[in-house]
Amino acid sequence: MPKSMYDEIFEPIEIGKVNVKNRAIFPPISTNFGKEDGHLSELFIRHYETRARGGVGLLIVENSCVSYPEGKHGAYEPRIDSWEFFNDWQKFAKRLKNYDSAISVELTHEGWKKRGVDFLSDEKIREIIESYGTAAEIACKAGFDMVEVQGAHGLLVNQFLSPLTNTREDSWGERTKFAIEIRKEIAKRCGWDFPVTIRLAVDDFLDGGITLEEGKRIADVLQDYYQMIQADIGLGPKELRLEPMPFQQAWRAYLAEKIRPLKVPVAAVGMIREPEVAVEIVRNKADMIVLGRTLIADPEWLIKVREGRVNEIRKCIGCSECIKARHDEDTRIRCGVNPQVGREIEIRRASARRRVVIVGGGPAGLEAARISAMRGHEVHLFYDEFGGALNLAKIPPGKEKIQWLIDYYRAELEKYGIEMHDKKALKGDVESLEPDVVILATGSKPFLPCPPLRNFVYLFDEVLRGDVKFEGKKIVVGGGGLVGCETANMLAESNEVIIVEMLPELAMGMETLSRRVLLRELEEKNVAMLTGTKIVDVGRREIIVERDGEQMLVEADALIAAFGSKPYIPFRIEGVPNYIIGDASSVRNIYSATKEGFEVAMRI
Repeated sequence: MPKSMYDEIFEPIEIGKVNVKNRAIFPPISTNFGKEDGHLSELFIRHYETRARGGVGLLIVENSCVSYPEGKHGAYEPRIDSWEFFNDWQKFAKRLKNYDSAISVELTHEGWKKRGVDFLSDEKIREIIESYGTAAEIACKAGFDMVEVQGAHGLLVNQFLSPLTNTREDSWGERTKFAIEIRKEIAKRCGWDFPVTIRLAVDDFLDGGITLEEGKRIADVLQDYYQMIQADIGLGPKELRLEPMPFQQAWRAYLAEKIRPLKVPVAAVGMIREPEVAVEIVRNKADMIVLGRTLIADPEWLIKVREGRVNEIRKCIGCSECIKARHDEDTRIRCGVNPQVGREIEIRRASARRRVVIVGGGPAGLEAARISAMRGHEVHLFYDEFGGALNLAKIPPGKEKIQWLIDYYRAELEKYGIEMHDKKALKGDVESLEPDVVILATGSKPFLPCPPLRNFVYLFDEVLRGDVKFEGKKIVVGGGGLVGCETANMLAESNEVIIVEMLPELAMGMETLSRRVLLRELEEKNVAMLTGTKIVDVGRREIIVERDGEQMLVEADALIAAFGSKPYIPFRIEGVPNYIIGDASSVRNIYSATKEGFEVAMRI
C-alpha cells in the first residue's frame, strides 16, 4: 500500500510483550448491552466484534465490576468478580480472537466518591485488592491479552490517588500505594508478563485535587508497574470527560503530552474525530490515540483512513445521545448518527428491487436514501436544501460539527448513485416517477401561536438563517426549549436578551451535560431567564407576560418566536405505500430522524 499522510497511526507498538498492530484504542465505553445480572449478552459481544472488525489495535471492554454489589457502576455493568462469569468472558475472548485486535477489559470499582477512602479498614482495602486480582485472573485465563485498571473519573483508584478523597495518615496515605498493590496482586495471579494498563487521573480539575504537575509525578511512579497509561481527568466536572458538542476537538490531548516522556506508551483521550488531528497527536503528543465515540459513530473509521476514503467517515458530531442514554436514563446506548448501534445487524439486499421516492433532504430522508440504495433499490431523492434542518441546527455557537454529518451524507449518496432532484417536490413530480414506495421526510415548520406583527415578531429560523439581524437591541425570545435557548445564545453575542418560558426550567429534556454547558453560556452572556412565565399579549415594542398570576410589561425591540415546530406533510401519493418519518411524523431530534430513516429503509 502506498505511503500516506496517516501512516503513523498504523505503526505497530508494544504494550509490555503484546504487539499491538496500530496506535488506535477503542476505550471502555459503557453500553448497557449486557444483562442485568452481570452476564454478557449476544448483543454485547457483537458490539465489540464490530469495532474489532474495523481494525482497532487495542480493544478495551467497558468498565467491569470487580466487587459486587458494593463496587457496581451502572445498571447493566458486566461482572468479572466471580468465576461464575468465567464462561462468558471465555466465550467473548474466543469470538474476538477471530480478529487481530488485542483485547483487554477495564477493572472497575466505583468506590465512595462522597465519603472518600479514609473510613476503609486495612483489612477491607486488602480484600478489595484481592478482588482486582481475581478479576484479572479470570480475564487472563479466559484468553484476554491484558487488563486495564480504572484509575480516573472519580472512581475508587482515583479516590486513593487524590488528596481530596485520601487524607489517611497510615501507609495508604501514600496515595500511589493502592494502585501499586493492585498491580502486584495481578502479577502474583497472572505473572509480570501479563500486561496491565491504567486509565490515570493526571488532573482532577478541582481545587485541592491532583494537579497536572502532580499527575506527572504519579505517572513517573506508576510507569514502573503499568505497561501503558491513558492520561485522563479525575474527580472534576463530568462534562470534561463526556464532552458536549461545543468542546474543541482533542482538547484533552495535552494531558498525555505533559506527562511524557515515559518508558511505557502514553495514550491521548478525548474527542479525536478527524484523521488529520489524530495523526498530529501521534506525531507530537502521545504514543497512542483513544477513539471512543469516534468508533461508536463509525466502526470503519480506521479502514477508511487506511484506504484514503476519509470523506466517507461518519464522524461523531458530539450530539450526546449516547451520553443521555447511559448517564441520564441508564439504558442501552444509542447514536445520533449511527442507527446500527444497539443492533449490529447486517444490511442485506432486498428480495425485490423497487423504485423508492424520498421527499425531504434532512437526516431522516438522507438515511432512508442511503440504506435503500445499499439494499439495491432505485432511489430518487427530492430536496430543496440538502441536509434539511441540519443547516439550521449547525448555526448556533458550538454547533459547527453538524456540518460533518451533512458532508458525510453527500459523499455517501454520491457513492451509491442516487438520483438527486435538487428542487422542492410537487405531487406531480413524484407521481410522474411511478414509484413503488414513497417516503415523506418533509420535516416541520415553525409554530407561531400569536398573530404575526410586521417588523416586531420574527420566527427563530429567520434569525438563524440571517434573514433578520440585530445589533445592540433588546430581544425577547419566546420559548425556552433547545431551539429557543440556542437562538438566544447566538443573539446574546451582540444584544440584550430575555428568554420567556412557560415551563419551570429551560431546555427541559436536553441531555444533562450539554444542557449544563448551554445554560452556563447563557448566564455568562447575561441572558435573563423568565421561567414559569407565559406571554399573554403582544403589541409593538411591548409584551405582556404573566408569572404566578401577576402580569408585567416587558419592552423590547423584537420578539423571536421559538415556541416549537409542527410536522409538515405537503401531500400524499395514492395507490402506493406512504411512509412518514422524522419530524414530518413528530418533531424530535437527529437520533429519531436517522433511526426512522434506517428502519423504514430496512423494511422495504
